[in-house]
Amino acid sequence: MAEIVSIIIPAYNCGGLLPRCVQSLLRQTYSDLEIILVDDGSTDDTPEVCDSLASGDARIKVIHRANGGVSSARNAGIQAATGAYITFADADDYVDPDHIARLHSMLQRMECDVAACGYKSENENSCTEPASSRGGRKEVCYSHDSAVCELLAGGAVGGYVWNKLYRRALLEGMTFRSDVKILEDLLFNFEVFSRVQKMAFCPEGSYHYIQRGQSAMHRQFGEEHRVMVDTARQIRDALADQSPELADAGNGLLATTILWVCDVMAEYGPYDKSLFRQYSGEFRPLRWKYLRNSRVPLSYRASAVFFSMGFGIFRLAVRAVRNFM
Repeated sequence: MAEIVSIIIPAYNCGGLLPRCVQSLLRQTYSDLEIILVDDGSTDDTPEVCDSLASGDARIKVIHRANGGVSSARNAGIQAATGAYITFADADDYVDPDHIARLHSMLQRMECDVAACGYKSENENSCTEPASSRGGRKEVCYSHDSAVCELLAGGAVGGYVWNKLYRRALLEGMTFRSDVKILEDLLFNFEVFSRVQKMAFCPEGSYHYIQRGQSAMHRQFGEEHRVMVDTARQIRDALADQSPELADAGNGLLATTILWVCDVMAEYGPYDKSLFRQYSGEFRPLRWKYLRNSRVPLSYRASAVFFSMGFGIFRLAVRAVRNFM
């Protein structure tokens, strides 16, 4: 018998979007699935949509619960999962028909703990933006240190949970931190990857990630963005006494996160002069290694050059890129 893959989908007020996600999973070429819909206290028609979907296919299970946030919903899904493998999906995203089969095949053939794939980023109007993948279908296998470095580098592997398939045993005792609202995926993966010996990766994107205007990176700069930097600092500090490669990866994550949040400040405001100066001071000693880090996407490294020229130049560069896109 094939081994069951459990797919956990937190669902909150997404009744109109959820069917596309679920149908894309039901069409998988790998059919031994357990799809767990976690209705997280929705106030629209999501509970009824979940129940309707479950009535049409025995592989779908529904959990109705009080609202606790995406991390808490994912934890409930992990607890309920019975599969030998676990993966995740967001309710407004969808996947290609061979998504699960490809991940499962890589994990088995390469005898890895985690398998990951690239993803395709789309806006909410379904206009496909360039895929995050580096191109091609070449599969690679990373050792522990290299896997952690790829996880933190901000490239195609990413800190997300929805483009990865995990062996169930790897997640024993692991939970998402409900008190962390930003970068919760990355923090969870960072803890999980402390147990990973090998990770398989295929750069071609089979997961379709839908970007929406209300995401943290499309709102005015605020407390949640400061928390992002705090989380990156926690991971950097945890790696400070590890191998030089891992310590550099932690510094690279902090540098990338600073660029991300300052990008928000430049694009959406408000400008906080003292905080920008503080972030610039933190970024300065990290700059040269960051610019030479081939794992960091070229666009991030280009952003680092403008960031080093001060807020005015950085803001002009950010807005020029937005207009070009």
